Amino acid sequence: MKKLSFIMVLLLCVSAVNAQKSKVTGASNHLTSGKLDKAKEAIDAGMGHEKCVAWPKAYLIQGKVYQAIFESPLPAYKGLSETPLKVAYEAYLKCMELDVKNKYSKAIKAQMTNLIPDYTNRAVQFYNAEDYAGALGAFEKVLEIENLEMFKADKLAVDTAVIFNAGLAAQKASNFEAAIKYYKKTIDYNYGGAKAYAYLSKVLKESNKSEESLTYLHKGFELYPDDAYMLVELINHYLLGPNPNEAVEYLDKALSLDPENASYYRAKGTVYEKTNEPEKAKEMYKIAFAKDPKDYVSQYNLGVLQLNEAEEARKIANDIMDQKKYDAALKNLYALYEKALPYFTKVVELKPDEENSISTLKELYFKLRNEKPEYMKKYEEFKAKVDNL
Repeated sequence: MKKLSFIMVLLLCVSAVNAQKSKVTGASNHLTSGKLDKAKEAIDAGMGHEKCVAWPKAYLIQGKVYQAIFESPLPAYKGLSETPLKVAYEAYLKCMELDVKNKYSKAIKAQMTNLIPDYTNRAVQFYNAEDYAGALGAFEKVLEIENLEMFKADKLAVDTAVIFNAGLAAQKASNFEAAIKYYKKTIDYNYGGAKAYAYLSKVLKESNKSEESLTYLHKGFELYPDDAYMLVELINHYLLGPNPNEAVEYLDKALSLDPENASYYRAKGTVYEKTNEPEKAKEMYKIAFAKDPKDYVSQYNLGVLQLNEAEEARKIANDIMDQKKYDAALKNLYALYEKALPYFTKVVELKPDEENSISTLKELYFKLRNEKPEYMKKYEEFKAKVDNL
């Protein structure tokens, strides 16, 4: 009875094999005629008999069908599978595993070669959709395929662009470990220029590796001393750090390369603010605005510096006991407040929704409301604006 049962199972498997081969052949025919929906239906049915047979050709056809689904320009076909490249790649790998006689090796290599641009395109699609983890996975698949044994003899050039983009996708995905790995590989292959060093430095800093981060930042500057991006990264590093005065050296270098760049003057003004040199800061902000008349930030900073001066005058006035001297100090204070008005007014003119400037103007006009009749009207005007924010 057991022998008979075994024979029945064997017959069922043989029948399943024949059915599978029929489905695979049908899938191949539908693929050739461009009927991808029919091809997918047939190959999916054919692969259902996997337990009874390990036929490498079935996996080859399965891979071709799913790869064609990804490559199809027709939305109806593209929607047949959510992960067509994954299915195709795994099918080709399975075919290689089962194909002990290398009967399908050339066909698999041809399909794998086409998978490289397919996965690259998929990575770009993910990246543009802001699915950075998906983009990283797709870029890594490109690198994985290019590193397969079948391509070793071809001596393919290292795909440095994909390595760099993998680092960029990893960084965007906050996968800092992967980003560090790929940026370092990029630098090893001398690709990416100053940006590779700057991006690596930034990722290392975000990974709490500040010392290594600064090392790569300076190394990048040594190699690319005239690169604007590299200079900006160095400037920002020191500008936002505990020693902002160290940014001046790099700002001067940046200005020597691009003397009309208003942002460099503004940054230098910020340095002088942080080092408590307000007059130098004012000078830089004024130059920045002269270079770029739309630079409302420089106007705002000038206004703040003027208010700082007024605040010091207010403190002094509050300590004066003599009425005449107090009145004179108060008059000087109001004059300082008036000097701040044009700066914040200009900010609102350039950027009408700048809330800090609108609120500041309301407060200034309130303090000055008894000095001139129009100041009371201005106060009411800006109070209404604040109320509507």
